[in-house]
Amino acid sequence: MAIVTEVHFAHEDGALAGTLTELPDLEATVVQETSTDPGRGVYFLRFEGVDPAAVREALSADHTVAEVRPVLDGDRRLLGIVFTDRTKLLAPRVTREDGFVLEARSSSAGGWCERWLFRHREGIHEVWRYAREEGFSFEVLELSSVPDAESAGSAELTAKQRETLVTAYECGYFDEPRESSLEELAGELGVSPSAVGGRIRRGMKSLIGSSVVVDDPES
Repeated sequence: MAIVTEVHFAHEDGALAGTLTELPDLEATVVQETSTDPGRGVYFLRFEGVDPAAVREALSADHTVAEVRPVLDGDRRLLGIVFTDRTKLLAPRVTREDGFVLEARSSSAGGWCERWLFRHREGIHEVWRYAREEGFSFEVLELSSVPDAESAGSAELTAKQRETLVTAYECGYFDEPRESSLEELAGELGVSPSAVGGRIRRGMKSLIGSSVVVDDPES
């Protein structure tokens, strides 16, 4: 059985630690998919609840932020963030333990709330142990067993979606940082980048809908 866990964690040198402290009403969410090339080491985040000018000012003073990159003309709330080398991140460790970050958002209590998917319970334990060694405060909010992701929901995927997801996985698209872009995957598959992005989103939606949705026991 696969494991889905929701956790809360924080660190004084964690992602956007200075910004989240300076702007307690800020809502920051990691964007998992985008049609732009994320590039190596760039995290895309959407910022809500606070004026964009105040967000940019806080980010410029944040000791965890090395660079801020605009993403879309006219959308000042979606930004690409490059973190400094000293920033403490757990997402790369989740990936290293064969896990996947399903959702990442800032917490009103400070730090981050994230939902992770692991094929084995040992992966969660290893990330927890790493977090404690690195000085994170760490709390497991929810832990649920779901049908194994390899079998559950696979029948819901179309052949093209499955081919795209497998290619994306093998090319490192889901790694942190990403090893390939939508444009590179498009070259591998012989389709447009927008088609690749659509297949990945629809494929992930099918997998999550049939094997990871655990919030509503009656669903």
